[in-house]
Amino acid sequence: MSDPPEKTTARTHARLLSRDFLLLLGSVSLFGFSWSFYLILPKFFAAELGMDAAAIGRAVAVEGITAVLVTPLVGWLVDRYGRRPWLIFGNLMLMVTGVLYLFVDHEGPLLYLAQMSWGVGMVMGFNSAGTMTADIAPSDRMAQALGLFGAANLGMNAISPTIAELLAGSVGWKYVFVASASAGLVAALLSTRLREPPRHVPQDHDEPKPVLGGPLLRVYATTILMTAAFTALFTLHQPFALELGVTEVRGFFIGFAIVALTVRLGGGRLIDRFGVLRSSIVALVLYAAVPPMLGILGPDHLFEIGAMMGLGHGIAYPALTALGIERADAKSRGMVVAIIHGAFNGGHAFFAYALGWAAAKWDYDTSFWAAGLITLTGAAVLGVTRRTKVA
Repeated sequence: MSDPPEKTTARTHARLLSRDFLLLLGSVSLFGFSWSFYLILPKFFAAELGMDAAAIGRAVAVEGITAVLVTPLVGWLVDRYGRRPWLIFGNLMLMVTGVLYLFVDHEGPLLYLAQMSWGVGMVMGFNSAGTMTADIAPSDRMAQALGLFGAANLGMNAISPTIAELLAGSVGWKYVFVASASAGLVAALLSTRLREPPRHVPQDHDEPKPVLGGPLLRVYATTILMTAAFTALFTLHQPFALELGVTEVRGFFIGFAIVALTVRLGGGRLIDRFGVLRSSIVALVLYAAVPPMLGILGPDHLFEIGAMMGLGHGIAYPALTALGIERADAKSRGMVVAIIHGAFNGGHAFFAYALGWAAAKWDYDTSFWAAGLITLTGAAVLGVTRRTKVA
């Protein structure tokens, strides 16, 4: 189903907080509540299963590799058969992930199967919901809409890990996975209430834009490079803290979520006005400084480190996604969003393995500094592109 051109034009100045968009945000919040329990998995791997940094990196990489492998299929399915069915399916896969983790007691095939289920659920749910957001949003408020979408998801990055750490410490890890599975089921049920939105359609004067064209390739490459900092912070801060005797890590997630949520809720409109390209460059420079700061300040300052990361990530991800949508055909938005998310997952998988290996072979500081320099390269990629266009 497609909008006629006059509807597409009118949508440029349409109201953002419609009934459909608010219901979608509610569904995304439950989706985020379910998967965010798994942010605490590195602590589960280290404390309960006795896995070192390299083994933790391998386990995290399985989820990312799975996400990359299914991304092209998901992008095609979302564009071909609509967004709503795959959001429901993604939530159900998160439920399955929680059920599988109830039976994981060592590193092995069952753990990897659970990670694969998580990877499929994340790609299905995140890509379909993100594309649905782009369909619903007015054209001149795209970054703001994506910021609110991210905020609904990111807000759970503090709540779920905090609940998970409290549950694990009081009644055991199995209750963590029951809570995650239950949230996935409720999210799937709420998603059935959504209506498939009409899609943006290209105007007659629009030229075709290949999804693997040069401008979009730079967005994908920058997304991959950004994940070096993301992975170093999210995956390695937990074993790093445990190694130095810090057993409570939820402060990192609380600091991250508070700042990222504030940025997403209040900064989306500013990103649109400042420009998604310039916003992406500035955010990546800020982002690149955070992993070395973790090594400098140490695990006693996890709240502050999380807050700094929330500032960088809270701007960078919606700005890069909006930049990709801006450079894409309306008819291929689902595929572009899927590729961006696939690039993020692919980078996350690679750097989880590589940085985990480096931390085990040398030390955590080496991994943190390497991650910062790699992410800074992402800012350079977009910066050089911008100067070339001006010239």
